[in-house]
Amino acid sequence: MARIIHCIINNLICDQRLHKIALTLHKEHEVEVVGIKRHLWEAPLRGRPYTVRRLWVPAKKGPLFFLLANVVMFMYLLLRRKWEAVLACDLHILPACWVAGFLRGKVVLLDSRELYTQTPFLVSRPFKRRVWELAEQLFYPRTRYIITVSPPIAEHFQKKYGKPVWVIYNLPLRGVRLARPHLEERLLLYQGMLHPQRGLEELVNALKIATGWRLWIVGDGPIRRRLEEIVLRERLGDRVVFFGMVPFEKVEDFTLRATLGVSGELPTALNHRYALPNKVFDYLQAGIPVIAGEAPLIQAIVRKYNAGCVVEPWTPSSIAQTLKSLEMNRPLYDQWVEGARKAASILHWEQQEGCLRYWVRCALEGREVSTQDAVQVCERVVEIGKAIYCVA
Repeated sequence: MARIIHCIINNLICDQRLHKIALTLHKEHEVEVVGIKRHLWEAPLRGRPYTVRRLWVPAKKGPLFFLLANVVMFMYLLLRRKWEAVLACDLHILPACWVAGFLRGKVVLLDSRELYTQTPFLVSRPFKRRVWELAEQLFYPRTRYIITVSPPIAEHFQKKYGKPVWVIYNLPLRGVRLARPHLEERLLLYQGMLHPQRGLEELVNALKIATGWRLWIVGDGPIRRRLEEIVLRERLGDRVVFFGMVPFEKVEDFTLRATLGVSGELPTALNHRYALPNKVFDYLQAGIPVIAGEAPLIQAIVRKYNAGCVVEPWTPSSIAQTLKSLEMNRPLYDQWVEGARKAASILHWEQQEGCLRYWVRCALEGREVSTQDAVQVCERVVEIGKAIYCVA
């Protein structure tokens, strides 16, 4: 069995995609997940079938954090006695993984979850964006095996760097529980990071007009304080609840109680335009309809399965009007629930496991991977793409 080290900067407690990849690879290989912790007293993670380690860095954010995280990860990989491949989770940990892999003569794989240089954080910060663009231009062409989360992102990297990039969607593990229709609860759920340009300010402000609705926010991030200020100013504290970061194993308990799941990404940056986030598929897997904003791929999923509604433009007044119109339309809501349940039977992680495992086997054997291989071996993934928005 080969030992694969999966490296990540994000919070291991809440990262679903890493967990799903590790579970899949654990069926054939020895998997070790290595993350970064920002506090020495963080509780250890237990109960996972693969090995988990977290390395401490004496910084919590900013350029120093990214620098130290890469240095610490590089030293760990350099000194780790035995491993055959390293899988980097996105651009921000790739430098450590690539250099260590190069020096040790090991296979380097990349899970490129987003167009990192096109995120809202970097689009408005030219200097930082340029630094990460240089990192991408240095390491992506030299990384032989890359997967990503949506066909447009794969096409972007293929055109830019002239190499095959495979797609593994952010699909959830197949669920065992489905929510029951409960329009009368009028409960909106947002789960995920609280980052700019995710439509959250507009959503909270919409509740001033749609007075019969409540909102649960499961997640944390840099704009939480701004959202809390809006809630306080508009006196919405009895209807908007912040739960903070929740382990992904427990998120389903919140999802099953929701009336609608919210995904209001604003495609002002290219990354959001190409986004297919975890939360959309998580809502659908629980049988919960989605209220979607302006991101075209999310809109396509909702419309394909008639599993919710699209609000465009994503403004407080438009959101509120949609919610108020739905209040007395139980037959329409029931149709959306049925659509979400149909999507749940198709859009789940197990459909992709064979494709992911084949991709890793190719990497470990040093074989080329091609689009033709993807069509033949990853037939179910290709079918999922067609089901979503007619990918050729």
